[in-house]
Amino acid sequence: MSKRGSRIAKFQENRIKNGYGQGTGEDYKPFIQAHDNKVASKGWLTRHLGWKTNRIYHTLSNHERNYLYFLEWLDEVVDIREQFPLLPLSRTEEIAEQLGIKHAQLDENSVVMTTDFVITLKTSNGLIDVVRTVKPANKLDNRTLELFEIERRFFTEQGINWEIVSEKKLPKTLIKNVEWMCEARYLDTRPGIDQELVDLVSKPLFKEITLDDGKNSISKICLRCDKEYGLEAGSCMFILQYMLANKKWSTDMTIPIKESKPLQIFSLENQTIKKDIG
Repeated sequence: MSKRGSRIAKFQENRIKNGYGQGTGEDYKPFIQAHDNKVASKGWLTRHLGWKTNRIYHTLSNHERNYLYFLEWLDEVVDIREQFPLLPLSRTEEIAEQLGIKHAQLDENSVVMTTDFVITLKTSNGLIDVVRTVKPANKLDNRTLELFEIERRFFTEQGINWEIVSEKKLPKTLIKNVEWMCEARYLDTRPGIDQELVDLVSKPLFKEITLDDGKNSISKICLRCDKEYGLEAGSCMFILQYMLANKKWSTDMTIPIKESKPLQIFSLENQTIKKDIG
């Protein structure tokens, strides 16, 4: 084994020993993290404070990040475990040998494989796990498909549904809308705004937006309300985003939300959002 291969093997052994790739919910630690130079992809390396688990998610490409935003929006998704390891390594090596293909390697040494997302869904029959790996259609070359076949067989033998999600399956407008409001999910991301202020401002703000009947942009309405209520500019826009992100208000998520345009909103708490996860 080369020196580099030995370092990678030791790194992965330490990850397993320290509980990475284990646990659920807030206690889960992804096997690969965005700051891992040894294993980071060529895509976007992002950290996102999750809506489902109140922990930091690590995504390694813009496609993973976009799919994560989509999962965050779905009510039936109750847990998301990204960069999930296929362990033990010996099992994926056996599958590769059975298929007659090379295992995932670095410097000709086998490495622990990971899948993008293990997703826990709430169904009428209880909780189930499904696995989704996210890949642009133009990146599905023969070698990638070989590795994906190892993944598919690994999870299928456990009775877990596994599928590839390409960018063609993603609802782009919904994802953009979630991205626009995602930082407002938690009030502590905006200094000076707390729950008491939201409770005081949200009702008159809702009235201003709905009574406007599409005449003015939400930017203009929110700035006008900021001035009227003596708030820092941007406060009412943040509150609007907060109410949407927490599904206290709703809007048609198939229509792009633009601050320069009017927005139709409804006060519908506990709304259930169901879609095909891909």
